[in-house]
Amino acid sequence: MSFTTDTKNELCRLPLGAPCCVLAESLGMLLYANRFSEAGVRIQSDNPAVRRRAAALLHAAFRIEADMRGSMLSVSDKDAVERIFAAFGYGRKSIALHLNRALVEEDCCKSAFLRGVFLAGGYLSDPGRSYHLELVTSHYNVSRQVMALLLDMSMAPGLLSRRGNYVLYYKDSALIEDFLSAAGATGAAMSLMLSKVEKELRNNVNRKVNCETANLDKTLDAAARQIAAIEKLRAAGVLQTLPEPLRATAEARVQNPELSLSELLPLFDPPITRPGLNNRIRRLMKLAEEL
Repeated sequence: MSFTTDTKNELCRLPLGAPCCVLAESLGMLLYANRFSEAGVRIQSDNPAVRRRAAALLHAAFRIEADMRGSMLSVSDKDAVERIFAAFGYGRKSIALHLNRALVEEDCCKSAFLRGVFLAGGYLSDPGRSYHLELVTSHYNVSRQVMALLLDMSMAPGLLSRRGNYVLYYKDSALIEDFLSAAGATGAAMSLMLSKVEKELRNNVNRKVNCETANLDKTLDAAARQIAAIEKLRAAGVLQTLPEPLRATAEARVQNPELSLSELLPLFDPPITRPGLNNRIRRLMKLAEEL
């Protein structure tokens, strides 16, 4: 089951709410439906919960019994369609679909409207892979007016055109969380938030592991060069002639190839500082170069 389906199922489990919210949610669904015109209403969805929700909204708001066949919900009765248009403030003859802002003045109605929009025209990617939410309608004016509503709610979306449709979209995870919460899908918003935290934690662990691996590689590479120089001195008979501190340093280095210079320090008695050990190693490397 997709994250979109899970989110829509969560929204469909919410109670219908007050009459004003029922009307606002119905408006959101119909403006983003497959067809909403003088000829009738058609909402197509593979999700049975969405179809049942649409039927319940139409009955509660307009006392209309929608025809449900397969993945399609439709209303073709002329009188029923006219009742819907009248409720939304659309003219009988010349119908220009638009968002009637008078129906979404209250915060509860805004939330219901966004819920209807997402149920009919929304898509949400799996947050484990990417952050992407979009709302698709074939009506340009509707898309621009819904964009203005979202701007007023401090949730500015992007807008693009795709194959004759108009798409409002979000790619920012925080804005997607805000939209889902506003629409009533608090569970989906929380899932997205947890997924983001998990992804950031995993990325931080990977970065730390990569950094530690790189540091280990540098340590082993440096140790290999130092040991090669020491073995060169030993083979030439030079190592045995060096002062005791240099010989002790050479032996400590050869016997502990996996340790960094800082990790070698506790092995010396009497103790030695990091700059002092660096100086001894440089002297050994220089002597090997001069051979």
